[in-house]
Amino acid sequence: MTMAKQDFLAAYEAELGRYPWSSDKTKLGRFLAGVRETLEGASTWAHEGEAVTAAWQKIGGKGKPTLKALRALA
Repeated sequence: MTMAKQDFLAAYEAELGRYPWSSDKTKLGRFLAGVRETLEGASTWAHEGEAVTAAWQKIGGKGKPTLKALRALA
């Protein structure tokens, strides 16, 4: 299975549904924009947390993801 950034982002957005603030589409959009920027090389998003790990594992990752591994997604 090839893991891709789009797959991770979709899984992560679904996992973020566990947090009440994610129902605010403006906040969620800004947050996900920071995630995308970080995956492309910026450092605006902290990649630790239960939702990150759950999304990572949902797309086939093992354990907790590193920023290097997330950035290496296709």
